[in-house]
Amino acid sequence: MAIIPLSKPDLSEDDIQSALVALRGDRLSLGPATQRFETDLAARLGRPHAVAVSSGATALTIGLRAVGVGPGSEVLVPAFSYAANAHSVIHCGATPVFVDCDMRTLNMSAPRMRERITPRTRAAILVPVFGNPAGLLELVSVCNQHEIIPVENGSEGLGSGSGREVVGRLGRVACFGFPTPRPVCLGEGGAIVTHDDHCANSCRCLRDQGRNDRRSFLNQSLDLGAIIRVERDGMDARMPEVCAALGVPQLARLDESMAARQAIAAQYVRRLAGHPDLILPAPESGDRISWPHFWVRLTDRFEGADRDAIIDALHRHDIGAANHYPAANRLASVAALGSGTCDVCPIAERFSARTITLPMFNSMVASEIEQVCMTLEVVLSRHQPTGGEAPAGRA
Repeated sequence: MAIIPLSKPDLSEDDIQSALVALRGDRLSLGPATQRFETDLAARLGRPHAVAVSSGATALTIGLRAVGVGPGSEVLVPAFSYAANAHSVIHCGATPVFVDCDMRTLNMSAPRMRERITPRTRAAILVPVFGNPAGLLELVSVCNQHEIIPVENGSEGLGSGSGREVVGRLGRVACFGFPTPRPVCLGEGGAIVTHDDHCANSCRCLRDQGRNDRRSFLNQSLDLGAIIRVERDGMDARMPEVCAALGVPQLARLDESMAARQAIAAQYVRRLAGHPDLILPAPESGDRISWPHFWVRLTDRFEGADRDAIIDALHRHDIGAANHYPAANRLASVAALGSGTCDVCPIAERFSARTITLPMFNSMVASEIEQVCMTLEVVLSRHQPTGGEAPAGRA
């Protein structure tokens, strides 16, 4: 029986040919493919600037630094989200302050967010968890009320939106990453988009070792070199040309990719609906979700050890599964910072212990979805939860 992976790239012949053109070109970074990718991403999101970088986490670190986050700053971070959100704050020398999640949307809770604001709060990282945009506008409103800079980590939500608003247009800067699970998959790579000219210039400088080189004449080719001017500290964070080249045709068919993933998510929901041990995604009407993952949550009769055992069993049956996400406020890297950073976030910790992500990729077919669902049902029927309680129905 073939393995059904948790995710995999869906590369077309156009993607491969685009990458070959880049490989045969004269530049392998900061070349024409990068410029085209930046232009197309900015146009897609309706913002004037896009800056391509080496990864999503790097994009977030650069974006935070560009808006002035540094030592002495506090940044509000969702407790139920990927580790990069906390780590990027730490890499800026700032302090992550964790905010519990909303029980319905899984995104940062606006009431809990208000409680965590202090005079040192500089910014808040707004994340559409699993691509779900619900509640983000309320979080932006809280930021505006308290003069906090909203920074989007839209890595899971490129293409997601609610009404006329789309992920990537809500923060002063918005950051994206393009690893394998995403509808736009470059292997690695990231980008920052913004409407702020100063932020855009800072991001370009930071991605290239703090350089703001002088050209000898207008529109001079990068191939001719430059008068090197290093204006600040920075990093080597340029996106490779081959990654940008892969991204150009994938951006063009993003809506097609999202439609495929929406259909897969709908099949999962139909197939697993009514299972007494599972809580399924329930997006708000009218919201558009990019579905980087399909997730289910176990009911409260299960504990974290049960969830891990169920994932182990799925793996033994060659079914992809993972524990997205370990609660960020409980990460060892956060605990090493000392007191004040590991506050209890009970909802995030509860969800973290019971959430399982299942296979999701554009080319997934109905027989694979059925195999995943049937295997999950068998594993659940054979597993005795730690508490040993009888099924309690849907929560």
